[in-house]
Amino acid sequence: MRIGVREKFSAAHSIPGHEKCGRLHGHNFMVEVEIEGEVRENGMVMDFYDLKKLLKDVLSEFDHRILNEIMEVPTSENICVEIFRKLRERGLNVVRVRVYESEDKWAELTA
Repeated sequence: MRIGVREKFSAAHSIPGHEKCGRLHGHNFMVEVEIEGEVRENGMVMDFYDLKKLLKDVLSEFDHRILNEIMEVPTSENICVEIFRKLRERGLNVVRVRVYESEDKWAELTA
């Protein structure tokens, strides 16, 4: 069974060497996370509240930051990889992370 949540964060970044995005600018990022597992006796894979709390904890490291201060090349792809890694480190069986930098542009990592 898969379950998922969605959460937002705001941050600024610049993409080194990029003609347009090389200038500091910001986004209201949207992040979707899916985990997979067995449905337990309580009828849930995981409580949505707990999953969302873990995601918010990870995103707090990115929220209202200049992302270049915490990663060398803060593309949506690299942000996606970092979120995926950090959630896996917290013991979640993450199967998909999608990071939207706008409603029509995203990066996705699947297990």
